[in-house]
Amino acid sequence: MSSTTATSSVNHQFLRCVVQVFALLCLCVLWPGAAWGTRQPEDGEPQTASEGEILLERWQPEAALHWVEQRLAREPLQPAWRFVQGQALFELGRYADALATFESLLKVAPHPRIQAYRDFVANTVQGIATLRPIETAHFRIWLDPEKDAALVPYVGDVLEQSYQRLGEIFHFTPPGKLRVEIFPSTATFYPASSLSARDIEVSGAIGICKFNKIMLLSPRNLARGYRWTDALSHEYIHYIVVQLSHNHAPIWLHEGIAKYFESAWRLPQIAWLDRRSESLLAHALKHNSFVGFANMDPSLVKLETTYHVQLAYAEAASAIDFIVQQRRNEGLVQVLQALRQSQDGSAAAAVAQIMGLSFEAFQEHWRQFLLAKQLQEHEGVHLPRFELKNEGQMPTDDVQRELQSGTARIHARLGDRLRQSGRASAAGLEYRRALGSDPTSPYLLNKLAAALMAQGAWHQALPHLQRAQQLSSDDVATYTNLGRLYVALQEYAQARAAFTEALQINPFDPAIHLHLAESYRQLGEEDKANQEQQLFDTLQRTP
Repeated sequence: MSSTTATSSVNHQFLRCVVQVFALLCLCVLWPGAAWGTRQPEDGEPQTASEGEILLERWQPEAALHWVEQRLAREPLQPAWRFVQGQALFELGRYADALATFESLLKVAPHPRIQAYRDFVANTVQGIATLRPIETAHFRIWLDPEKDAALVPYVGDVLEQSYQRLGEIFHFTPPGKLRVEIFPSTATFYPASSLSARDIEVSGAIGICKFNKIMLLSPRNLARGYRWTDALSHEYIHYIVVQLSHNHAPIWLHEGIAKYFESAWRLPQIAWLDRRSESLLAHALKHNSFVGFANMDPSLVKLETTYHVQLAYAEAASAIDFIVQQRRNEGLVQVLQALRQSQDGSAAAAVAQIMGLSFEAFQEHWRQFLLAKQLQEHEGVHLPRFELKNEGQMPTDDVQRELQSGTARIHARLGDRLRQSGRASAAGLEYRRALGSDPTSPYLLNKLAAALMAQGAWHQALPHLQRAQQLSSDDVATYTNLGRLYVALQEYAQARAAFTEALQINPFDPAIHLHLAESYRQLGEEDKANQEQQLFDTLQRTP
């Protein structure tokens, strides 16, 4: 994923299991009609006792809490109502109240599954212990102000820009402040998000929209960072899709919309079709090797390989492109609104209603739409890597990791030794030889550019960095080197643009803030220059 996500739907199978447990414990039928006894619904009361669950599935915890409190007023000891109450409190971010509710519930229903949910809430409470809120107009963002100080100046702006831009696209904005939690470590992120190290490193699942909130792993935990700004916007789009569809959208539609629009907050034009996506789709068309919409359930995170995950994203986003090209953004919103009436989340009826095509015909027209694009497989396209930092372990050999060619590795290592000894010109020759064996390596292009920059050959270095950017738009080293080059050339507006891109991938590099402070200062933006200087000083002190 330029950025990535896991499925945004809440797993309410657990709630259903709990309700069944309660039913067995109390030897009575929960629904329909008589809940924990033989009482009949009063006039005007919903006929199904699962309405609270339905509201939770729609991510309407306030309505669910109101619903359940009305029932608890009449039946204060009703375990099933108290479970819905606890879950609604949790999804409203009232964690202490939710924990107290589940602990009280355990006294009357001491079942292992109830204990597991109580422990989940407790783990979440523990995981956010160091987080502090940042309030913006439309978001309540929780993060660790010490460990993730580098995110503080930017995170609110990213979300507010997403709020405005996506509000224009989808004609929807949340009625209240949406909760966002940024976890400082994998140890706190895994228990709260239900994701794992495998999900991150294979699928790139560094964020998730679940439990009526956005959760994100700080980019500080990844060896190269990641496009965390787009990841935030991506997860916010999932929230919008849930609200517009009442959480009935299938995974392909969810992930396709999020992927398609994830960079809309920062770019004037939709730019989902990058070199990687185009190459993946072209290859799948040529070999008829699509993942397929049905195979994306229950989550892209669980697909077998990174290749399949990235292909699935490309397929899903291209399907959204087809819908938008045929019916514009308004048609896509209409599909989501039509899904409110769907019970199975298949989207077939909604697509047929808005697109005027059966789902089989929709898929065939989509393939023809792709064929008409004449997509090409590009040389030098690499799958993204989401490598977690391994604290306390020996650093990974970059040359071994980045280069497949043994010949390129030999020349790259020799170039590194020459450069470290101050022989930048000789190092440049070795990097050029390495590029002869691996000409599409952004890693080697950055090495060569750095050697040229060390000799003051700024203009000679520039084309190599521009080529590296073309090959990989999310390589933080490329943007950092571009920024340094533009500072040297006194082209400070371009330096600012390059360093701003770098911040969107890895804002924890002190050098980025130092050079950005200089760029702002030269452009007369003293307030921003002071902010970046302070961040540089803070990061220099942070272990």
